[in-house]
Amino acid sequence: MELPRNPMKEITSSDSCPKRQEQIIVQKGSKDVLLFNMDDGSYYALNEVGNRIWELCDGTRGVAQLVCTLAKEYDAPATIIEMDVMEVLEDLRSKNLIVDCSGKHMGSGVRDAASGSS
Repeated sequence: MELPRNPMKEITSSDSCPKRQEQIIVQKGSKDVLLFNMDDGSYYALNEVGNRIWELCDGTRGVAQLVCTLAKEYDAPATIIEMDVMEVLEDLRSKNLIVDCSGKHMGSGVRDAASGSS
């Protein structure tokens, strides 16, 4: 039996543990990655960095670990990476693409592909 996941309201802590929703279909394009939410039929697009953040949202890493991993991979300051990660996670959360597996509430690189808005 799987425990219910907490819907994420906002990302407020580096202790939050984001996990991809299971009802999302991922399709890699030439430059972007497209996410299809089977629950509501919405499509979303992620750029390279947004996709890497999405890949790391496996429910085993906290936000601080995501930031550390990306800072090493992109050889960038953690403070800059953290701002970007928080923005992307908030976008993913607001589109119901991720949940928080830490038991705490969570709080951009996601774009509504159908409307072109971000």
